Amino acid sequence: MKKRDIVISLAIITGALLVFFLYRGKAGYVKIETPDVQMRLASGWAGSATISSGDAPAKLSARVYRPVHLDIVANQDGQRWALESSGPWGQLASIKVKNGETTVLKPGPPFTIQPKVNRRGSQVNVDFSIVGRAGEEYQKIVTKNGQRASAPAVKVIDEAGDVLASGKFAYG
Repeated sequence: MKKRDIVISLAIITGALLVFFLYRGKAGYVKIETPDVQMRLASGWAGSATISSGDAPAKLSARVYRPVHLDIVANQDGQRWALESSGPWGQLASIKVKNGETTVLKPGPPFTIQPKVNRRGSQVNVDFSIVGRAGEEYQKIVTKNGQRASAPAVKVIDEAGDVLASGKFAYG
């Protein structure tokens, strides 16, 4: 009876290891179409990976990933601009890497500025979101050469084109 228990235990362990190695052996590729992007992906218990845009797609284990962090850097007229995202992720919320296939990601520009207006009594608060083409939202703090860029300006205009109010957004 002990011998039979040992054989069954070894068979179960061998089967589990075989399934693990077969599952782990499948791989696909992820290509970030947008230049100068770095993205950290997580896959639950299976760990995480950091991928960057470039000529060659990154090879990853075939499974579903979710973004954790995304950085976009652009150089323009000798200035280095940077944006970061920690979600929400829009269409990038679930990235499925299939065995032998290439998954193409398209984060970043063109960006859309989405206003958010809240009215509380006679007070009106205006906020905004920076949204990339895949629906991912970016932090409102943009850096220029490693320093926080000045807060954006805003004008409230009526239907006739008259300026009702103007000012700057404030950080914090």
